[in-house]
Amino acid sequence: MHWPFIALTLVIAGFVQGLTGFGFGLVSMSLLPLALDLKQAATIATIYGLLVTVGTFFQHYREFNWRLGATFYFSSCIGVPIGVYCLERTSESILLRVLGTMMLIFAAREFFMRQKLQPISQAVSVPFGLFSGSLSGAFNLGGIPTAAYAYAHPWTQGQIMAFLQVVITSSCILRLFCYGRVGYFKEFSWGFAAVVALPLFIAMISGHYCMRRIDPKRMRQAVFLFIAVFGVYYLLIHR
Repeated sequence: MHWPFIALTLVIAGFVQGLTGFGFGLVSMSLLPLALDLKQAATIATIYGLLVTVGTFFQHYREFNWRLGATFYFSSCIGVPIGVYCLERTSESILLRVLGTMMLIFAAREFFMRQKLQPISQAVSVPFGLFSGSLSGAFNLGGIPTAAYAYAHPWTQGQIMAFLQVVITSSCILRLFCYGRVGYFKEFSWGFAAVVALPLFIAMISGHYCMRRIDPKRMRQAVFLFIAVFGVYYLLIHR
């Protein structure tokens, strides 16, 4: 594996996560497929994504309310193995184009539809949860639809953050179980993974420190512009 590139990618993703409060999966899954196949990229992003979300949850666990978003949560858990099945059975070239398309949709949502979005009703909690879980299982990209669902409710910021971490952490655990069942860990070095964890957390702390000094709106837009560029690459250029 290309561990120096992997380490650099995870540090960048960790910094963005600390800076904006989201984006670890999007950034890591934008860069990792440049050097790894999609299955390896999804596995590595999931392992470190679990560390990131657990660390974030401990900052907000006092405000977690399991009744908030319970339907969405259980639906997303059901969707994860569906996404893993697609990852395992579908051609990588097709999956990369789907990945690029989803990145462009998320970027377009940020730049063109943000002011027009309507609150998500309870009636669509099940299909929306299934969609989020499937994206997580296939691409580690379930965080954005999960955030869209959470921010559409009149919850406190702490409740939203706690809900996001619980959903994403559960998704990571389910994905790791599924990935292990289909043999995605054969080439993974757990020793090197432990070494990379330290700079990742340092990057997260640094991003959180910088967050107070940078316009969050501009930084969010920069992140989604980055996502859009790689979406175009995976959709139209990558072979």
